[in-house]
Amino acid sequence: MERRKCIVIPCLTCAFVLIFYVFQTDVNTFPFFEVFDNQMKYESTAKRNYSTKNTSFSFKGKNIPVVSKKDRNESTAKIFLKQTRFTFTTKGKYEPTTRSSLKQTRKGMIISTINPAISAVRNNSNNNTHFLCPNFMGGFGNMMFQLAAHFGVAMSKGMRVIIANNSELNRVFKLEDIDIRNNIDICKTFISRGEKQNCAYDKNILNFNNSQNIRLGQYLQSWKYFYDFRSQLRKQFTFRDLILQEAKSKIVQTVKRFNIGSTRDITLVGVHVRRGDMVNHKFGYNIATPEYLTKAVQYYKSKYKNIIFIIASQDIPWTKANMPNNTNVEYLDSPKREIIVATLSLCNHTITTVGSFSWWIGWLTGGEVTYFKWPAKEGSGLRKQYSKDFSDFYYPGWIGM
Repeated sequence: MERRKCIVIPCLTCAFVLIFYVFQTDVNTFPFFEVFDNQMKYESTAKRNYSTKNTSFSFKGKNIPVVSKKDRNESTAKIFLKQTRFTFTTKGKYEPTTRSSLKQTRKGMIISTINPAISAVRNNSNNNTHFLCPNFMGGFGNMMFQLAAHFGVAMSKGMRVIIANNSELNRVFKLEDIDIRNNIDICKTFISRGEKQNCAYDKNILNFNNSQNIRLGQYLQSWKYFYDFRSQLRKQFTFRDLILQEAKSKIVQTVKRFNIGSTRDITLVGVHVRRGDMVNHKFGYNIATPEYLTKAVQYYKSKYKNIIFIIASQDIPWTKANMPNNTNVEYLDSPKREIIVATLSLCNHTITTVGSFSWWIGWLTGGEVTYFKWPAKEGSGLRKQYSKDFSDFYYPGWIGM
């Protein structure tokens, strides 16, 4: 009996060890901690935004591989470069072509690589997310700046933007990562923070934490508020289907009417000429000159062939009188500003003049953008609203003339 115990106990011990080893090995084959560690490193890197302004290349995300033990000790930058590939873009060469949401599946587990700020908001089960709420002022371009600035700040702080369901921007764009509400009376209780200059970046306005509900004011016309999140912002500024269909129809009709080559060989340059209430305005507006318009047209004609200039203006007689001769020109007749913006944004390049409406047409279009360098008269009240060299207002890579 005693001898049998001596045999059975070691056998049971061996069996137990063998079973434990099998299960332990199976558990360890699922690299949960490696995937999690890799994900944290990727999201930390994404916050910093490695794209460089004034550059023509950008990256497209790939499925993120599991980080090996050897690679765990490498720098975040090296890991990031391993996980991305760089590609050159022709349209909008100053903009990245990042995918807003990549997914990696491993043994039934989905790892989202969506921007960490959006993830923080969407996954906040404790409902502790705080909000930013624009106080829309001015025209269409002004409102786009105000929403863009609030969106960029919200992204950087892991907050969320609230706007009204009946707002004009919600009618025009598919605002996927914005909190759309029928009633925004809650915004009246938010803390207001005002900027020093309407057309310059004010870093002090951002000195608050995400445990407060905030309204930023007033016009917020600087690309610096949202530059780090420009890819996500472009997704918000996606035109609604009916608007985009009408814009595409106008482009197709224009190309057919000129019949100067295949669609692939034609270069479309959108032109927005702002005059109207800015002419002789006492606040200090400078309107674009005929010389600027001629110089901008010649710039594109010297670089591209088969150009069609598609023009929108509230002062068509002045524009017709000052457009260079021997130029293929199409004038938009739509009174709807959302159709004007959508149509011109489908062009390859843009000639802007002055004003926020022109600015956003150039930004949405991408490609090459020219602008009139002197939008405000020296010594005027308007000039004080800009930074010293206008660089806070005009987008990096645009061509001043």
